Amino acid sequence: MRKLMIALDAEKLDQQSVLFGYYLARLTRSGITGIFLENLSAEDTQAEDFVYSSAFTGTDKQGGEPEIKFKEKASLENIRTFKAATEKQGIACRVHRDQGVPIEELLTESRYADVIITGPMLFGASPLEIPADMVEDLLIKSECPVMITSQRAEPVAKILFASDGSASSLFAIKQFTYLFPELNATEMIVLQADEDAVFSETQKEKLYEYLKEHYSRIDFKDLRGKPRDELFDFTLREHNACLVMGAYGRNWLSRLFKPSTAGLVLKINNLPVFISHR
Repeated sequence: MRKLMIALDAEKLDQQSVLFGYYLARLTRSGITGIFLENLSAEDTQAEDFVYSSAFTGTDKQGGEPEIKFKEKASLENIRTFKAATEKQGIACRVHRDQGVPIEELLTESRYADVIITGPMLFGASPLEIPADMVEDLLIKSECPVMITSQRAEPVAKILFASDGSASSLFAIKQFTYLFPELNATEMIVLQADEDAVFSETQKEKLYEYLKEHYSRIDFKDLRGKPRDELFDFTLREHNACLVMGAYGRNWLSRLFKPSTAGLVLKINNLPVFISHR
């Protein structure tokens, strides 16, 4: 992998995403491109004009500083901090400062990335709304795989592959494998996640045959009961692992992120989640 991007709210530097990005960059010997997204919409411009034109409008940012100027200062400081920290890590660094509509800018960036890293709260208003609307849009529409970071930036010591037997789920593990061949000695657990909750011997044999070309430690786990709930319960007990899945927005795997089912995979769990779809 060579083009690793980290999507960041320019005003609020996500330290965990940055730290996990450093880990992946060192692992793959890649550089990092920081995508600093600034939501400078028409409303922001109008608000700035209002600040200057109204004698009764006092902004509450650092001594009456206009909102848009405060955003500018915060963005520049975060970019400076990111560059300095990345260079200190000995990692090649680029910065893209995108000042349009954040999701549109990010989807355009995804066309030219190997993988995009971001936190589940990117431009989110509340921790209760995880993943944030922008993150969900990214997961559905991204033109490259997306890695959603966890609460703690930890090395990957185990790979959990959620397989529902579809071409999309196998495509996701292929993408992960191609991007991170350095993890070929990592323990791999294939989690059976279709409604039957049982691997056929033929299916297991073919999948094992493929995986053994890339991984040396492979195990299979049948998830009994309701696969979505069982997958959530299983991952809750794991640490230093990465969950790999595909087809976000296309089948039941998408419902893992709804509050009514297992939205806690991102809200509470400490595992990064890699998602890729065809």
